[in-house]
Formats: sequence, C-alpha cells, structure tokens
Amino acid sequence: MPTIFQSPTLIKASKPLRESAKRLELLFPNLDWDLKKAGYMDLNASTFLSIVIYSGLTITIFGLLVFVLPVLMTNGIKATYPYILLTAITTAVSVIYLLMLPRVDINRRSRLIDNDLEYMLKDIQIQLRSGVPLFDTIVNVSRGQYGECSKIADGIVKEVEAGRSIAEVLDDVGMWSPSEYLRKVLWQIVNAVRSGSDIVKALEAISHDIRLDKEAKIMMYSRELNLWSLIYMMGVIIAPSMGVTLLVVLSSFIGGSYIGENLLWSILLIESVAQIIFITFLKEKRPHV
Repeated sequence: MPTIFQSPTLIKASKPLRESAKRLELLFPNLDWDLKKAGYMDLNASTFLSIVIYSGLTITIFGLLVFVLPVLMTNGIKATYPYILLTAITTAVSVIYLLMLPRVDINRRSRLIDNDLEYMLKDIQIQLRSGVPLFDTIVNVSRGQYGECSKIADGIVKEVEAGRSIAEVLDDVGMWSPSEYLRKVLWQIVNAVRSGSDIVKALEAISHDIRLDKEAKIMMYSRELNLWSLIYMMGVIIAPSMGVTLLVVLSSFIGGSYIGENLLWSILLIESVAQIIFITFLKEKRPHV
C-alpha cells in the first residue's frame, strides 16, 4: 500500500524545503538505512524530512485558518488559546507519527518476510537439489506466492538482469533487509557462491534455526497467555460482576440516588472498552509464525 512519502505531488510540493531538511539529517544518522529497510528505495533522508516538514506546516496552517482565525474574529485573542494549543498538539503528534512510520514499516516488513521465509527456503532447497541454477531458482521464487519474499526476489532478478553480479546484488539486499533471518540467508548464499561451497547445507541450518525460534515464540506466548487469561478473568469478569453486586448492596445504605441507571450504563461501557483493548493487546502479542 503506497504511503504519503511515495506521492509525487507531495515530493514535488516539498522540494523548496529540501535545503532546510538537509540540516536536520544530523539528528537522524540512520535514516537512509531505515528508509531502505522500510522499502522506500527511491527516497533519501532529505526528501523524507522535507515531506515531514511540509506536512507539519500544512497541518498548522489548516488549524490556524479553520479553527483559530474564526474564533479570533468573533471572540478575541484570549478565546483562541485552547485552539492554538490543540493545533500545536495535533501538529506535534502528526510529525512524530510520520517520523516513526519507517520504523513501523520495517517491523511490518520483517514480520511479513519471516512468515514466508521458511517455506521459501524449503522451495529453494528442493530446486537446488534438483539441479536448478541459483538465478533460475530466484526467478521461480519471485513468481511464487511468498508475499514480501517474492517481492524482494523480484527486485533481485531485475538488478541481475540489469547487469550486476548475483553475489553483489544479494550482498546489497542483505544489507538493507528488515529481517535478520533473511539477511543471514542472503549472506550465506553469497559466501557459498564466492567460496564454491554447498548452498543447500547452509540453508538447511538456517531453516532449522527459524523453526526453533518459532517454537520458542509459541511456547513463550502460551506461558504469557495463562497469566493474561487470569488477569482477564479477575479484571473483566469477576471484578465487574462482584462490583455491581456490591453497589446494589450499598444502595440500600447510601440511597439509590447515588447508584442509578447511568452508573450501570457507565460500568457497561467501561467493561466493553476494556475488553476491546484487552483483545487487541493479545492479538498484537500473538507471534506471527
């Protein structure tokens, strides 16, 4: 899915801010690497930062024109303070979100790669054992259904067809790979190609490590799930039910005016929100294997 950093309109509109953005590059020394790992291959640090600055200025101007200016014209300067604060907070949150977006995409791509990497490695091992050349194997992987792994393989094929050596391309792709396992795979293939050793044995060792890592993640998640299940029962099931019973008993002592229908509806709303948050939290912690 394209992001705002891949929009030609934004890239062109933010071009006048490019020089100012270059001065901020010292604050983000690893930004170029992060952009490549996130999949923004045609984007450099100065262009990225200029888009962030442009977006922040746009949000600020929009907030001032839409919220602050009408209030200023009708109610005076003092009435605009909350709206100015709201505009500043919105701008700050938006800028921080845009700066964090490459790291979010890196984690997302790493998870997608690791999901299909083990199956891709098995396919590569079968093809290499059958006598298929390494480049043809990568071509077949690029045409397969391995998600992000197939996209990366397709990029490797295009680079090799453009005239670069396969070892050089694999080495470069390994440098900006968001997945640690894919980086090991590519560098093992590069070392095997340059030394003339058996690629299949190296890939078998990495496949074994990936399988052990996935099993360890599943076991760790199962242990955590027991604890979180207990917390869920105590906080979302037992506590509300006993709390409502206690409120009904207390209503006979302190009067029903304090404990009415609105309070019960509020408890139900809090209970519903707590369950949604808890389910979302468990879903995010679930290992993607």
